[in-house]
Amino acid sequence: MTVDVASLGLFILDTFEWRRSDSDGESSVIRRDEGVIGGGGTYAMIGSRIWLPADRVGILVDRGYDWPKPIEEELNAYGEAMWVYRDQPEHPTTRALNLYTGERRDFKYLSHRTRLEPKDLPAPLRTSRYLHFVCSPTRALEIEAQLRPPANATPEWRPKLVYEPIPDRCRPDELNALRKVLPSIAVFSPNHEEAWAFYGVSADEANARGRTGVEEVAKRFFEEGAADVVVIRSGPMGAFALRKGETAGFWVPAYHSYETGRSTGKVVDVTGAGNSFLGGLMSGLVLYPDDLRTAVQCGSVSASFVIEQFALPKITSTRNGEEQWNGDSPRQRLAELQTHGDT
Repeated sequence: MTVDVASLGLFILDTFEWRRSDSDGESSVIRRDEGVIGGGGTYAMIGSRIWLPADRVGILVDRGYDWPKPIEEELNAYGEAMWVYRDQPEHPTTRALNLYTGERRDFKYLSHRTRLEPKDLPAPLRTSRYLHFVCSPTRALEIEAQLRPPANATPEWRPKLVYEPIPDRCRPDELNALRKVLPSIAVFSPNHEEAWAFYGVSADEANARGRTGVEEVAKRFFEEGAADVVVIRSGPMGAFALRKGETAGFWVPAYHSYETGRSTGKVVDVTGAGNSFLGGLMSGLVLYPDDLRTAVQCGSVSASFVIEQFALPKITSTRNGEEQWNGDSPRQRLAELQTHGDT
């Protein structure tokens, strides 16, 4: 078994809790859902799986002593080959809380978390052409060092690195570490708020700067040492991609941002949208290695399926064996995006 795309991101069982601020300054629970499949790595690989067969996508999943068997059955519906299970009898399955109070979102781990290193990946995953990870720039430097000899136990494995910075570490004191790691990164992809946060710019100001600001900050990362591609994910504005050496980048719209009947009311929950975008982008780079625009469009399509419901999208097969996601064809959506073109 060899794979094209792998992730060092975690598999997590999420608890989602929505609270309402009360007049007495306290908050009350409106809704709570437990045991929801999540994790940045999981969403990224689902985004990749939308385009590639299960045996070309891979992620390590730690099964704790409290591992729920129904979760494994749900995962295997996407193709058992993509999940490499590792038993952790000394620890519970990694769990986290996503807490929403009004527009504020808080996140914290509820259990032990095993940090994945490149050496932890089983041999089949250490053949991947692309490797995705979500972390701080400081941590990204450590990962990159572990992929170089002599630390790399598989020295012939030199994957192209796709780096997604973790939101709370997008700040000025991490900028120096970012400068050091960028020359080793094939695709650097923060969202627009995270990108500006490295320069001390608030989320409100980042949004106020709009597309012009997105294009400006993308160019800044090349001044900081970006080696190949920068993709700034910008929510409903779409995604802006720029390659080193090119004076102008391009925008790809968010699939559900344009006004069509099929898009109306489709956005339900954006959890995992950015991760799945990058998964789709990596698959796009595998399928269309000389066509960055189409690869970014694949990312937009992957994100479109993830935001249409709470939790993961559903996969089914038609009579002729074609896979559909949420009852729709990814390639049809790609064709629609290509018809709409840039925005």
